[in-house]
This record gives sequence, structure tokens and C-alpha cells, in this order.
Amino acid sequence: MVEQPLVSIVCTVYNKETWLVDTIKSFLAQKTDFPFEILLIDDASTDGSSIILQKYADSYPDSIRLFSNETNLGIAKTWKKICLEARGHYIARCDGDDIWIDSEKLQKQVQALKENPSYKWCSTDIAYIDQKGQEIEKAVFRNKELPFVDSYEQMLVTRGFTAPSTWLVEKDLMLEVNQELDVTTADDTFDMQLDLFQRTDKLYLDIVTVAYRVHEGSDSRPKDFSRLCHRFDRLLQTQLSYLDKYPKADYKKMTQILLDQNNTYEIQLSKPVDSLSHIGIENLTVYFGDENGLFNEKDIFRKLIQKSDEVRLVLPQNVKRIRIDLSEIPSFYSHVQLLDSHNQPISPLSSSGFVYSDFYLFPNKDPQLIYELGEGVGSELTLKYTMMDIDDVYAKDYVGRVLAQSIDHLQKELSQVQKDYQAVLNSRRWRLATKLVNLFRKRK
Repeated sequence: MVEQPLVSIVCTVYNKETWLVDTIKSFLAQKTDFPFEILLIDDASTDGSSIILQKYADSYPDSIRLFSNETNLGIAKTWKKICLEARGHYIARCDGDDIWIDSEKLQKQVQALKENPSYKWCSTDIAYIDQKGQEIEKAVFRNKELPFVDSYEQMLVTRGFTAPSTWLVEKDLMLEVNQELDVTTADDTFDMQLDLFQRTDKLYLDIVTVAYRVHEGSDSRPKDFSRLCHRFDRLLQTQLSYLDKYPKADYKKMTQILLDQNNTYEIQLSKPVDSLSHIGIENLTVYFGDENGLFNEKDIFRKLIQKSDEVRLVLPQNVKRIRIDLSEIPSFYSHVQLLDSHNQPISPLSSSGFVYSDFYLFPNKDPQLIYELGEGVGSELTLKYTMMDIDDVYAKDYVGRVLAQSIDHLQKELSQVQKDYQAVLNSRRWRLATKLVNLFRKRK
């Protein structure tokens, strides 16, 4: 007889073939002193997700229970449906493309909730990873990559995020909230977070337990601008509806949050557009070309730009060419270098800017460098870059200042060479050699 589980891990899946194995393995790797079950539900995937799910269900019949929808219902309906099958006291949510990176995640959260019985909901910090699993940010809340949300008012006003793939919620509470869920909502977790905050405080553990995958084209990050606008409009409608749903909320607190947020936006909008203002905001993006040298939006590496950085790039198979978008606005670099696996530099095939000495200058938007990868470059590349201290790239004297920096650098090098030359001339070894030469000349 299968032991009654304390926790039900619930994972909804739709076309997650690429990442699904790592997700399921992270569930199975959990170390606990209590039993848990894994509920997987396939929402009529059109890729190979169902095959992977069936394989793991067959291999772990005591741990995994598999469900499937005959037709695609969408994540909200699927979530409500699968939660009814949970047998545990707690429900732990995780999306099919995220990974639990702490093998004691469940153990720590269950222990924390037992020690704090007034809480019925627990979450943790997360790391950001890209499509290939490379880390983008180590701890998004601790490092303020995302604002930390701990109240209904803050959640409603800011459209906040509590990392649902980290959630551990008492099942009865989760089922109660699910009954409130509008299955046509723009974002099911946004609604659920609002309803959860109305019923319990959130117990937050300042530890990273989940790698949250950031990729374009998802429901929360649509690439099409019209879809994005539509999503924002629908989220606004949700916000307005919750004003009526919970009229006793702290409106003074919400107004204060809004005023502070508005002030922040005003500062950001007033900030001058320059080569340094986008640091930590915009992305460095690398596109990988196939055997035909064609780039696509799916196969990319992305990382927030820094003033200076060293980036490791793992190449997919059969990559013959890469395109590096150093930023999105005009920007200027005192150093850019791409090294192969043998630490040998690779010269760019083409660029959207121009090179002066070691300086890489991109006076137009969308700076790009394209590299042809020949035989023997290896499976990993290293990109090194350093931005220049230019305050206003649109200033009339911009190019002059760039050249001035270059001249100043060369002058410093020349000055050092002159000092080294004089030091050699004045050295005792040099003087002795000179005397010997003069002696031989006299004898001739």
C-alpha cells in the first residue's frame, strides 16, 4: 500500500519537451523525511512532452501519477483540474520548464511552515536561467532584480511576482483559492497571489531553491508587441476587478506605493540616454547560426549588460556563425574580444560600427558583431568587453572625445616607453657597453 503523501508536487505541462527531463529529475531528487507524490498533467502537447511524461510515469509508478487532457484547456483550467487529484496536506507548484535546484526545498519549506503555524503559504528566492540553462542572475529578490512583494496591496498595484514554482501551500487553502479563479484570466498566478494574500501572510525563505527559466515567446513574455499590449490591458482589468472584490483593502498604502512607483518612473524617464545608462537594464544577446549561417529567435543567449564583463558561451551543435548584439542603443567600447576554446582571439567577420585601434564604436542603434566560426574553435567561447565612459553619445563632440581618449591612452603609452628608454640608457650595463664600443672605434 502506497504511504499517504504529505506533499503533492503539481506540474502542468504544455510543449515543454526541451526542459521537461531536468524538471522531473529535480522532483525525484528531493530529500525528505516524509512521503510525497508527483502529479504530472499534459495539456495536449504537440511536441514530445507526452512521451517523456509517460516514460517517467512508467519508471516511477510509486512516485508519479500521470494525467492528460484530450484537448488543450489552457493552464488555468488544467491547474484547477489537477489540484483536485492531490492527496497531500500541501501542494507544491512548479512549471514544466523550471528546475528545483535545492534537493531539500520541500523539507525546508515544510519545516518552516510547521514552526510558523500562522502561515499557510511559503515561497523562496529564485535564480534566473536562460533557455539553455545558463545562469543569468543568482538571487533575483536578494539582488533586487525583481521587487520583493509581501502584501496584497503591493501585489495589486505593482503586478508583483512571488515565484509560483517555489510555492508550498496548504491544499485546502489552494483549493479554496482555485474556486475563485477566473479561467479566462490573463495570468492565473496573478489572480491566485491576490486571493492568497487576502487569506494568509506569505512565509518567505531567503534561500534560492528554484532556477526560473526566462525565455521569449511565453505567455508572460510574448514577442509580439500587440499581444503584449493585450496582455497588459487584461491585467489592468484584473486589477480593477479586484478593487471591487476586496473593497476593505488599505487604499492609503496602495496610493503610497503608486506615488513611489510613479516617482521612480519619472526618474528613469528623465535619465539621459547614454552609453552607460542602460547598464543592468538592457541585454547583451548572442544569436547562434545554423549550418547555413541563419540566425533565429529561439536559439539565443541573453545576459544583462555590465560596464565590463567576461561571458562564457556554450555553443550548440553545428553552429557555424554567431551574432553578438552588444546592446540595443548606440554604445562604445574600449575593448571587445572573442576567444575560442584555446584562448585564441577570433576576428569579427563584419560589424554595424567601426573599429579605431582597440576601440569598438557603434554610433547607431542595435550594435552588432558577426563572427565566422571555423574548424577547431571548440565548444566554448569567451566574450570579454569593457564599455567606455562616455556620458552622451548624441553630443556633437562625441567622436572628438572618443579620439581624445584614444590619444590620451597613446600618450600615456608613449610616455612610459620614453621612461623605459631613458632608464635603459642610464643603466650601468648600457654605459659599459657604450664605452667598449667607443674603445674599439678609437683603435680602428
